[in-house]
Amino acid sequence: MNYFPRVIFDYFKKNMGLYIFVFLIFVGGTILGSIAVNMMSDNQMKATLDFINSFFVNVKNIEVNFSTIFYVSISNNLKTALTLCILGLTIVGLPLIPAVIFFRGFVLGFTVGFFIGSLGVKGILFSILSILPQNIIIIPSIISIGVAGMTLSLTVLKNRFKHYTEDYPRLLMGYFLFNFTFCVMLILAGLIEGYISPVFIRLLTNYI
Repeated sequence: MNYFPRVIFDYFKKNMGLYIFVFLIFVGGTILGSIAVNMMSDNQMKATLDFINSFFVNVKNIEVNFSTIFYVSISNNLKTALTLCILGLTIVGLPLIPAVIFFRGFVLGFTVGFFIGSLGVKGILFSILSILPQNIIIIPSIISIGVAGMTLSLTVLKNRFKHYTEDYPRLLMGYFLFNFTFCVMLILAGLIEGYISPVFIRLLTNYI
């Protein structure tokens, strides 16, 4: 009964160092992304802000296609997950997986940084209600898939140079099952982004 939870706990404990490393990479990307907002020219900032304000003004009159938002969300997230999963099968995954994680952090940091920098308190509320809910699931999932990929890459590297023997079929089965679990979580995040966050945005426009 307690076998599966114990295996999961042992896995996280064993790879805690990698989790911290990948998390810091993500945080670094987020910080740099938020700083990059300040590098936008005044014209770029004004044009983007005018677009956002126009969106808020007209959002009540816009027919929201929830299924399209859901599809775009899971498409983007599953593409990232698939990229990380494939990279984990090779040695090149060791440098490239952190790069992908860093980029995801950069995009998130830039987005949140722009809203907060241009809208102030309203931007904070917008970020909390429309960006945070799905990312509570997306961020741990992407980081976990990245850690799994780096762990497998390290195993491949170790076996190549030190000639260790591993039960690769069993190892790969666990790897794909682990990633599949988090891909399901990403689909759940897509449901939140597609069907719940837009409702929050509509409610928020009453106060912006």
